[in-house]
Amino acid sequence: MDVRRTVPVALDVDSDDSALLEDTVDTFLWCAQYVTDHAFQGESVTTSKPTLDDETYDDVREATDGFNGGLVQAARNKAADACKSVVARWKNGKNAHPDTL
Repeated sequence: MDVRRTVPVALDVDSDDSALLEDTVDTFLWCAQYVTDHAFQGESVTTSKPTLDDETYDDVREATDGFNGGLVQAARNKAADACKSVVARWKNGKNAHPDTL
C-alpha cells in the first residue's frame, strides 16, 4: 500500500501572485522535462544527479533567464528520480509509460 506523505494545501493568493506562482510551476516542470529528455538521449539512460547537473544546469538556467538555482536543482532531482523509476520498471519487465508510474 502506498502512503501519501504530501498534503495538498489550497493557497489564498491574489491574482498577480497566482499568475506568478503558475509561471513558477510551469517553469519548474519545463526544467524537469528538459533534464528528463536529456537523460534519455543516447543509448543509455543517465540517472546520476551530479552528471545530469553537470550536463544541464547551465543550459537550463540560460533557457529560463536565470530561474532560481535551487528550483533548477530540485527539478533535476525530480527528473533523475523519475528516470531511476523508469529504469527499475524496465529491469522488472514492466511498462514504464509515464501514465503508469
